Amino acid sequence: MIVEPRSSATILALADLAELSANQLAEGMSVEEVIATLRKAAEVVRKVVKDDEDKAEAVEAEAKAADGAAKVADISA
Repeated sequence: MIVEPRSSATILALADLAELSANQLAEGMSVEEVIATLRKAAEVVRKVVKDDEDKAEAVEAEAKAADGAAKVADISA
């Protein structure tokens, strides 16, 4: 598991999720329903993070390719 730096946005999101779970339980939702909601939220967050990482890797690969092409052009000139 990758340890991410703490950020106020992350902490606030976790607080919101905890409050949502507490509210669901207070409103009479079953523990199983609350667990299902938490698992769904975790799944969505992981997908978003993976998509962002994939995009960042693609941008980095393009930058390396462009840098390599520029070096070849410099050597050829």
